[in-house]
Amino acid sequence: MEKFKSFIAEEEKEKPYDLLIISHDGIDDVNETGPLVKKTGKKMGLNVFLAETMGSYMEDDGDDKVFYSFPVSDEGQAQIPKPKDDVEYQKPFKINPDKTLIMMRGLHPIYGCESWNVMAQNLEKDGYKLINSVKCNEICNDKWFNYTVFQRENIQTPKSILIRHSEDALRAADKLGNKFPMILKTTVGSIGVGVMFVESAKSLSGIVQLLYRENKYIDILLQEYIKTDYDVRVIVVGGKVMGGMKRPIVKGDFRSNVSQGSEPEIHELTELEISESLRAAKAVGGDVVGVDFIPAKNRDKDKPFFIEVNSNPGLKGIEGVFSKKFSMTEKILTTYLNRDNWR
Repeated sequence: MEKFKSFIAEEEKEKPYDLLIISHDGIDDVNETGPLVKKTGKKMGLNVFLAETMGSYMEDDGDDKVFYSFPVSDEGQAQIPKPKDDVEYQKPFKINPDKTLIMMRGLHPIYGCESWNVMAQNLEKDGYKLINSVKCNEICNDKWFNYTVFQRENIQTPKSILIRHSEDALRAADKLGNKFPMILKTTVGSIGVGVMFVESAKSLSGIVQLLYRENKYIDILLQEYIKTDYDVRVIVVGGKVMGGMKRPIVKGDFRSNVSQGSEPEIHELTELEISESLRAAKAVGGDVVGVDFIPAKNRDKDKPFFIEVNSNPGLKGIEGVFSKKFSMTEKILTTYLNRDNWR
């Protein structure tokens, strides 16, 4: 807290931004990070408002806007009206493009409404700084889009092939040298859902045909498998690395997501891992992101393999990992709300 107090003293003429967190408490995407950020921000003396995206709306108020949201509990649970249970909106939160930063979590094609994306675009058009931007979310929410950006920016990443139709599995496998096992991913997914470990051409064809039967417009990515005991999540804010955590592969699985049961620990990053993580975040236009990579065998000399960048990284896991040293969420907010980062 002392670091942030000194930061406030240095910024007497320019107070840190107010923070509007627009998030969604859904079955598949539980709202944990929003309440954590609000609780930490309140302890730091910040003006933070946690809103529920479902049902929210805005009204103009001169140069400002007022933002309306249904009530959200300290645990992140939103009160949404039901047929026999009406709910009143919270007291609205006043926002201004020169005074307010907006953390809009949930711009995801699976877990949200398209109107939420329209809201985000309108806010950007009106001069508000969204962290992360609509464009960054578009790239990070689509694994194929993310992969093509990595390729364009010469960022090392596992070789991947887009499966083009229901009978295209074997061609894609051939492009990867028919080296099984391989990783199969739906291009839109999160928290490890939609990621499969494929051990043979026969099973690959069957899985692809099944996925296309369920959704004839699905996009599927076939990716080379890089064996590893762990991967790494790096939090990058405003072009600065906040820290990294090692996520061991879950026993009996091939994934390392904390949501799937991985028990992370602090990862001391090499200079090369830091510089390449910053490049990956910059490639997708990320302001506050989680950068995921598989480490090289020689971490000091060889570049890691970048898996993806997450535009809505959960903070509960990394907060727990660093809790004995410092509050990661406080460190993120101190950087996040510094005006010099977003001028």
